[in-house]
Amino acid sequence: MVLLAAYFEQEVFDFFCGDWRVFWGIVLTVVVIEGIERLPALAAARPWAGLILFAGAALSLVNSLERETKA
Repeated sequence: MVLLAAYFEQEVFDFFCGDWRVFWGIVLTVVVIEGIERLPALAAARPWAGLILFAGAALSLVNSLERETKA
């Protein structure tokens, strides 16, 4: 039963994320954006938050795609 649950969790993760690099790239990007939004010291970067989010997501996906195509 535990093995079936672990398999199900892996399949759900693969469906939604597909790759740890994508997952952690997006997590890191969201943490940076939250820091920009909440920390007064980073207030000057707020106009760039959308671009940073787009670039972080795109770089995560490109990194994963390069790894997939090399294999």
